[in-house]
Amino acid sequence: MFKLDSPLMNFLNKVADIMILNILFIFFSIPVITIGASYTAAYYICFKMVKNEESYIIRGFWKAFRENFKQATIIWLAVLVIGGILFADYQIMHYSGVEFADWMKIGIVSVTVIMLMGASYLFPLQARFFNPVKSTIKNAFLMALSHLPTSFALIIVYALPAVIYLFIPQILPALFLLAFGIVIYFKSFLLLRVFKRYEEALVAKQEPDEGSDPDGGIFAESELIESQESVTVDKAAIPEKVYRDGKFVEVSENSSNIHQ
Repeated sequence: MFKLDSPLMNFLNKVADIMILNILFIFFSIPVITIGASYTAAYYICFKMVKNEESYIIRGFWKAFRENFKQATIIWLAVLVIGGILFADYQIMHYSGVEFADWMKIGIVSVTVIMLMGASYLFPLQARFFNPVKSTIKNAFLMALSHLPTSFALIIVYALPAVIYLFIPQILPALFLLAFGIVIYFKSFLLLRVFKRYEEALVAKQEPDEGSDPDGGIFAESELIESQESVTVDKAAIPEKVYRDGKFVEVSENSSNIHQ
């Protein structure tokens, strides 16, 4: 039972890794503005854990945090701005004393749900793929709307710690040590199932088809998008897509630099 390679020891090791990851995530999120980079680094590590590719948790987290800091922070600031606007809208509707039409209430709730679904993909995409910020945001919302069951499941996973706390408040210390890590870990299972389709397309597809979008990012490989495109582009202008250092990378044929 207590052998190093026994199921029990593997489970305990996984719990210990998740606890370390949880503490790192909280510590690096304290400045608030760094939450986006912290989320990205946590997903980077969890993807490796789910695929049994984990290495040193602390070293890998810091590497991913540092390399993704700029783009992840830009994305996080955009999320904060949009979230602030939606929060202000809810405050106005609640405290203004004005009776808003039902279609307006339904509209703002619908926008909120779409924003939550899209946001659930933003930092995982940043952790898994090299793309410009615009493409990462575009891909996140396209994926969210194209994989609705998974998108709703991602939101539900976020709510589970709060639900558990409501029924078992005594579990709060354990939640503090594990909640963020467990949520990100289980979300990684769902996300990798979605990403697998696009990753296989990026690796297998060496010659881009006519009609693809050179700035479409990973989602341009989807048959759904390809069927809707009608513009012919220069094949030489489209970067080759390869797998490198734990991420899918777009490499220009005329340059050896990695474009983020």
